[in-house]
Amino acid sequence: MSNANELSISSLTGAVKKSWMKMVLLSLLCALGTFFLMSSMKPLYVSEARVLVAPVASYQNPVAGRNPETTLVDKASIFSQIQVIQSRDILAKVIDEYGFLKNEEFLEGIKSKTSGILSKLKNPSLPNYEDMSDAVKREIAIDIISTDIQVVPLAESRVIGIRYHSSDPKETEAIANGLAKAYIEWQRSEKVLQSQDDSIRLARLIDDFKKEVKASEAAVADYRAKKGIFKSSSSNVTLDRQQLTELNSRIIAARERRADSEIRAKLIREMLERDGEVANATETMRSQQIQRLFEQKSRIQRSLAELGATLLASHPRLIQVRSELRGVNFQIRSEMRRIVRTMENDAKIARAREQSLVKSLNDLKNQSTQTDGDEIQLRALEREARTNRDLLNTYLARFRDAQARKDSAIAPAYATIVSKAHIPSLPYFPRPFSYSLLIFAAMFLVSMALVILRAVILEAEDAESAAEEERNTERKTIRKEGTLAIESETEA
Repeated sequence: MSNANELSISSLTGAVKKSWMKMVLLSLLCALGTFFLMSSMKPLYVSEARVLVAPVASYQNPVAGRNPETTLVDKASIFSQIQVIQSRDILAKVIDEYGFLKNEEFLEGIKSKTSGILSKLKNPSLPNYEDMSDAVKREIAIDIISTDIQVVPLAESRVIGIRYHSSDPKETEAIANGLAKAYIEWQRSEKVLQSQDDSIRLARLIDDFKKEVKASEAAVADYRAKKGIFKSSSSNVTLDRQQLTELNSRIIAARERRADSEIRAKLIREMLERDGEVANATETMRSQQIQRLFEQKSRIQRSLAELGATLLASHPRLIQVRSELRGVNFQIRSEMRRIVRTMENDAKIARAREQSLVKSLNDLKNQSTQTDGDEIQLRALEREARTNRDLLNTYLARFRDAQARKDSAIAPAYATIVSKAHIPSLPYFPRPFSYSLLIFAAMFLVSMALVILRAVILEAEDAESAAEEERNTERKTIRKEGTLAIESETEA
């Protein structure tokens, strides 16, 4: 079996060596034919513009792009934007802006693509190029451009590539950049239209909320006037609460004055009843009359001391001075008693005033208790009015923003061009040399496979012929031996 395989491989190798010149010539002819065929083809160019689909920071949207987590764009959004770029409206804007329908070369391309047999077979109702209107030419131009556009998302990014294929390198650059520019302008125009719609809706809402705010504030004012609930201008406190606070302060002051008067009167009375000496009392220091009496008493005491040193105790002068001293002491005590009575009267007046203030406080408390429910209702009305006012201010701020965008006719786009298309210098198709090498290698391998297959088939046929001849020889030998055996038996 090994010898048979070795013989087979050697025969195949020999067959390849025997036919290699034919294989090379056939491959070379195919390569040369491919080279000349592709060299005669019109070259095709491609140019690409790139657009980043993400919020763009501007004075109207200053926080855009600061936090990437808040500006994530899912795949559905990317593919939606791709469909927008490929829309007929965008293509129509590009055709109109760059004036392709006035370009003779572009029109010749349309004519060549619409005058062929295949075009007539696909659409028999298509009129001749000379009979086409501008609108029909425009639609056909859109169809032709849409077939040569390739809009793809770049992997793992929010960037969209806009590619255009054409035989004119300037046309590829113009259409790719035109599509990107028209897409950005479409986004801005849509934002402006949206701002206009927002302005109209917000204006209606603002009118409604103005009426609601006016009605709620009028309800608060009417309810406050009806229930007699008024607030101080300096503090957001009702007058009843403010009066309660003031009455409490006045009651505390009256109690302090009453207690002070009672305590001082009690102390002075105890001093008078105990020893009659009140020189150290505070009222003594404050009363000018008592101060003069004490000065008079001091002079009398000095005179008494001087006379006592020279006169006897029974001397009439000493008796007179002692009588004057007793009179001054009596006047001092009488004045102090008058002061005590005055302080007691002040205490009574303070007590009466305190009682009056307490009564007024209780009456005001009862009134405040009755108005607590009214204040609760009033606070509910005030909350409703405040809520309506806050909503109105919010809608006013949004309306000003929308009005500013609408008036300026400029809105931030949700995309930006990160790379413009450029005029390509080399075509991407055809490439005669590369394709010729590829055809040469392919044809050489195919011809080698055919030679090997032919060698295998021939070798199989030879082997089958040899086996058949061997089987025939064996049959003849067997037939001959049988004949000899029969003859020998006959002779015997």
